[in-house]
Amino acid sequence: MKQSEKNQKSRALILTHAFTEFASHGYEGSSLNQICARGNLSKGLLYHYYKNKDALYLSCVHVLFDDMTRYLRSEINLSTVTVEQYFTVRMRFFRQHPLHRKLFSDLLLYPQNRLQQEIGKCRAEFDAFNNAALQSVLQKEPLRSQLSMEEALLQFRSFVHFLGIYIREDAASDAEQKANDLLQTMLYGLLAR
Repeated sequence: MKQSEKNQKSRALILTHAFTEFASHGYEGSSLNQICARGNLSKGLLYHYYKNKDALYLSCVHVLFDDMTRYLRSEINLSTVTVEQYFTVRMRFFRQHPLHRKLFSDLLLYPQNRLQQEIGKCRAEFDAFNNAALQSVLQKEPLRSQLSMEEALLQFRSFVHFLGIYIREDAASDAEQKANDLLQTMLYGLLAR
């Protein structure tokens, strides 16, 4: 095996165990010692590839958003997407990738403020696609007369942020239905007018 293949395998092994650790325990609850123990890795090997806990965490965040963006792009047609389809696809991704859901929710619940600039770079492509999808959805629907598209997008993104937290906190088997119910309430309200 070539050295470059060995390096790639070692990096992937470390990243796999780190992803599981960060998703399971969050940034604050995770440690490099636990990652090494989980993967039967030496600390020297880990430090050979990753400078510190922050660098390893950011690599996991990068994988999270790359995987989500790739999946959303493959499943959503921006010109025809509906709000229900958009959230169904996101929920399906999280159902198929429970560790991704946990890491995503941890990012929302417990943001690492000192890493926000780097996290922003990791999620830039995801945010761009997300914004394009939300704008496509909202452009097809009549908005309240006092609400601009920019304000609607801001409120919709806030709701998506809340939904990410809600999904993490409610691991019940009917979480997807509850999320859909919340979506309907967010879009159409509780009160008849």
